[in-house]
Amino acid sequence: MVIIGVDPGSNVTGYGIINKNGARASHVASGRVRAPAGASQSKRVWLIYSELSEIILKYQPSAMVVESLFHAKNSQSLIKLSQVRGAILLLGESHGMEIHEYAPMEIKKGLTGYGRAEKEQVMFMVGKILGLPSLESLDEADALAMALYHAHVSGVSGDHP
Repeated sequence: MVIIGVDPGSNVTGYGIINKNGARASHVASGRVRAPAGASQSKRVWLIYSELSEIILKYQPSAMVVESLFHAKNSQSLIKLSQVRGAILLLGESHGMEIHEYAPMEIKKGLTGYGRAEKEQVMFMVGKILGLPSLESLDEADALAMALYHAHVSGVSGDHP
């Protein structure tokens, strides 16, 4: 089963795709979608939506994982992040994917054993689990962490189409 994790952000959105086959999870692809600094909010949301859509068409994941809760410094940030998150959820539905949401603390606890683990600890564990010598960003690591956590807790074996 191919699973995509998406870490929404109004400036940078991370994505991570894994393939779960039996007890083994392998890295398929990961990276970031970065919106141009001067772009309007509508252009940012469109760019994130369209770039992630191309990635989904290329790798054909059947499940999408997005954090259920998120933090924002102020109400404007919360609104912008909510718009991006809404577009991502719409994208998943429009591609017929199962959509799953987990709290950040739940994902951190599942991967590191500690719900308040630092992002760098999560990045380290993701690298160890997937055998990746390095990851480019925390956004990418968080997205892969979501996909890995879902594969673990859902009991997805990947043995069935």
